Amino acid sequence: MHSPTIEILPLKKGFLRAAAEATHVLVRLVAPAQPTTENVAAAQRAPLDLALVIDRSGSMSGDPLKAALESTVRIIQGLRPDDRVSVVAFDDKVNVVQPLVAVGDAQDLVNRVRHIDSGGSTALFDGWQEGVKQLAPFVKKERIARVILLTDGQANHGLVEEGKIFEHVAKAAGAGITTSTVGLGHGFNESLLTGMAKAGEGAANFGQTADDLNEAFEEQFAILSNAFLRQVKVSIQGGSDVQARLLGELLEDGVTLSRKLGTLPWDSALTAVVELKIGANAKADSLLAVNFSAVTKDGTAITFGPQILALPEVDLAAFSTLQPDVHIAAAVSEAVTAEKLDTIEALVRNGQEAEAKQKLAELSQQTDLSPWAREKVAYLTRLLDEDRIMAMKELRYASRNFTRSIKASCVAENSADFDEEVEQAKALFLRKKRAAGRSSAPQPPQTPPQA
Repeated sequence: MHSPTIEILPLKKGFLRAAAEATHVLVRLVAPAQPTTENVAAAQRAPLDLALVIDRSGSMSGDPLKAALESTVRIIQGLRPDDRVSVVAFDDKVNVVQPLVAVGDAQDLVNRVRHIDSGGSTALFDGWQEGVKQLAPFVKKERIARVILLTDGQANHGLVEEGKIFEHVAKAAGAGITTSTVGLGHGFNESLLTGMAKAGEGAANFGQTADDLNEAFEEQFAILSNAFLRQVKVSIQGGSDVQARLLGELLEDGVTLSRKLGTLPWDSALTAVVELKIGANAKADSLLAVNFSAVTKDGTAITFGPQILALPEVDLAAFSTLQPDVHIAAAVSEAVTAEKLDTIEALVRNGQEAEAKQKLAELSQQTDLSPWAREKVAYLTRLLDEDRIMAMKELRYASRNFTRSIKASCVAENSADFDEEVEQAKALFLRKKRAAGRSSAPQPPQTPPQA
């Protein structure tokens, strides 16, 4: 098997013992480039077992349901003959449009999908659970089993408590069935859908139009189609007298912390930013230990590490002259920004819009923002004035993208200037987007009205 590379990249090439301020390191698991055509067998993805779970409740009637169905058709038509697919539609009742079946000639299934019509209320958990039931008897370690849930609403029928839903989703992921979510429009519950994707070790996307929705589905499929490793998890441990935490989660002294990072495609990286508080008795040759675990495309569990961070100790005068690596600084800035966006989202949700706008203004004045982060903060500031509901959704998904999205294999590329034309040339799962809930494809120019 081709091996990934663990990188531990410190912000500065030295450390100051017992410093008042924490320092940061960027941790990355980098996949190799996809093999050439001579080794195509090594690059071929594992076959897929997909349960496509579609909300057909009353609120989906018209354009939303049409967009969802056409996007579902595109996924089915893009599958290989050895892939298998199930289609589940739900409102207050659950309908198995197609039990899990090999794709083969998919035209009959495509026709049935296009005839799904809208119905009543939203038994979201029941629909998801039926998707899991379609996959569960057929889970094999050499295949990828995933539920993709698409909804524009709230769970208002059946099990609705988020925490209990997350427990079920996490249990399914532990049994080999991951979950991704796609929210549509204004009405969906972003807390529920991002939480399900996190618990389910999948991806979370949302959109407002057919184009947005198509791109979200295509991104899901592109990740699965290009998977090098899946179910990647990072574990960190601070050395003696070193407090470490993954930004956003506290690691108590001496306790290992893990975070699920999801699927690692070829020629890309999964990243985490670690904050270190280095005490007076820390050992310079073992400040931090990093391990990764994952599952290969044939279903084999594998581990990488430990990788140890060692840095030279310097005095205050020398430390003050050390220049931070600009590329690492950009990654650290984005992780810190994600934490601040979480705080801002909570303010908006609690009706404290003035305080949220003030914090966005303060964030926009920070000199260490990466070009992408600066564009994102400016967009969120405008959106909060225009549409509070969509601003909350963009804040939630922006925070996740800063800390959890798949990154380019080259650190320098991740910190480069934000250019939408450049982003268009990248794989969907590597694109940086100003607006998470809108298509990144260039929009056609509007025809001016006739005089």
